[in-house]
Amino acid sequence: MKHIIAGVVLLLSGALPALAAPDYNGKWFGDDGATYYVRHTGNEIYWFNEGGSQEPRRTSVFQGRVRDKLIIGSWVDVPKGSAAERGELHMAIIENGNILEVTRVTGGFAATRITRAGYVVPLPPMEGKCLDFTPERLSVRQLDGRFQIMQDDWWLFDFGTREVDAYSALKVIQQYGMNQSCFIGEPPAFRYLLVSGRAPLGQWYEEECIRFHPSTAALVQRAGRWLIVDNDLTLYDLGEREAEARSALAVIRQHQFTHACFIGRPNATFEYLRR
Repeated sequence: MKHIIAGVVLLLSGALPALAAPDYNGKWFGDDGATYYVRHTGNEIYWFNEGGSQEPRRTSVFQGRVRDKLIIGSWVDVPKGSAAERGELHMAIIENGNILEVTRVTGGFAATRITRAGYVVPLPPMEGKCLDFTPERLSVRQLDGRFQIMQDDWWLFDFGTREVDAYSALKVIQQYGMNQSCFIGEPPAFRYLLVSGRAPLGQWYEEECIRFHPSTAALVQRAGRWLIVDNDLTLYDLGEREAEARSALAVIRQHQFTHACFIGRPNATFEYLRR
């Protein structure tokens, strides 16, 4: 029996896919302006660097070891440059292995961050801007042939000639008690509505929605356009506006939206997200 169990364990272990080991080989660039030529073999890391804007006469070599998410080693100047220093160097591996951030250094080593060639640091999310309104004070009015949802003399949503859509949207807003109209980008690339800072919650029997999961929603780029997708389902197309797309995905995850809803499809005149 022991031999059978051992054979099964070996069979299963052989069937499991091997995890790809991190690879740090190649050209890197430091925030000191220097270029780093990295050799990675096993747990050993070596590099040669030269030509920094802060230390243009410095050329040095490094030898270290990878320990989980850290690289620990030492560096020394070589005679190609005029500097002649040495010291310790510890770095944290961040951004999925694309950036080495210095956590400890001795001597005159100038760089604080070293970035893999070709890696672009993701843009920080843009903050959404929200306009407050009172749902009970909203009404549909027709101005110059266009139907709009208005509060007093201030219009919030425009539906063109589609009167039915305007009244349907007003019902949705008042049903959920939505009182904030929010947007990302100028001009707005992504819009959503909130109820006093929270996601609309519940279900209205007349609405048309697509269900998705915020934890599996992701950002992809196809043919130069940034899309928010969930598996094979495209939820939003933000065009070429990467920063707005990243911010929109952050909003979806922050509020844990689970439904993308539309009025007037195809060519929806009003969209909203809810839980």
